[in-house]
Amino acid sequence: MNDKAVGQVGALASRSPMGLVTAGDDGDRGHTVSRLLGRMRHSAFQGRKLGEAFEVWQRMIDGDGLICLGLAGSLASAGLAPLITWLVDRGYVDLVASTSANVTEDLLEARGARFFQVEPEHVDDAELWRQGFYRFYDHVVGAADYDAMEDFTRGFFESLAARWPSPTLPGVRFMHEFGRWLDGQGLGTTIAATCFRQRVPLFVPAAPDGPLAEGYRTARAKGPVVDFFADYDVALRIMARYMPPGPGTSAVFLGGGVPKDFIQITATSVKAIRGDAAPSPHLAAIQITTDNTVFGGLGGASVASECISWGKEAVDGLNVMLFADVTIALPLLCQGLLERYGPTHARRARAAIRADLDEVLDA
Repeated sequence: MNDKAVGQVGALASRSPMGLVTAGDDGDRGHTVSRLLGRMRHSAFQGRKLGEAFEVWQRMIDGDGLICLGLAGSLASAGLAPLITWLVDRGYVDLVASTSANVTEDLLEARGARFFQVEPEHVDDAELWRQGFYRFYDHVVGAADYDAMEDFTRGFFESLAARWPSPTLPGVRFMHEFGRWLDGQGLGTTIAATCFRQRVPLFVPAAPDGPLAEGYRTARAKGPVVDFFADYDVALRIMARYMPPGPGTSAVFLGGGVPKDFIQITATSVKAIRGDAAPSPHLAAIQITTDNTVFGGLGGASVASECISWGKEAVDGLNVMLFADVTIALPLLCQGLLERYGPTHARRARAAIRADLDEVLDA
């Protein structure tokens, strides 16, 4: 690799955030992060909001309601996928809605691809292209590795075509089968495979907007048609079981975009289905974003204000809008949760929620 062409580049050291959430390192130093977050709760500005987010997430975990997770942004390429799988494994989220990239680009490192850091203010993108690198702001990956990952997903489509008996399947089942296939390929650490093993519904409303599109294009057999509208029907059946008078639903949004709206808009549809005047909002919500609402982007539409007008979030809900970089906030929150609950914690409501979701998904 030509250092001059790429800028200041170095192989990423062991950057896996799982180093922040390793059993045996959850309190030997006095639970410093959880204590810090607790003190920050009484601070101001976004430090206060980070502390509030930590407090509210604990209340979600201690409760009996359904916890939804929305994933947007370039989190997988940034190395945050292990934190997502940790949350799924721990039962700290029960349902995931994601962009396509976040549940496919975690395949890169799982398949041995290396990322390199660059200085975005000095890098020469034309030279990166000539030397065969794709850039994600301040880190790059080899184009050959990325293209091979896209081509690798072709095997899933061919496998699905060979064994799926019906002409269609819901998107959530499509992602479940994708996770099953990845698990069988020895890629069980990925988000989709982890959701498969834990029976966590994984909704990807814009699945073609990512590497899966290229896998589909090159597959010799295309298989069943994916019915993404059926996904919404499945999501509504799940939400209707939990929204009041049920134990309630809550959400953690990492970024905004389609995953946020997919989770939130279920509240308005459940209300319409029930046909009464009472809203069916999510009872708690945390959003971590750097988007600003003044430009009209819903990624910046506060869960504590604008979303209430639609009946998506509760007027008196535990709603925290944290304007921060997810790559900073999420590791701190996960480390705090580990210290708070310990390495062997099992969420009280997890078994009942999983049985409930199994009933809906199997139907």
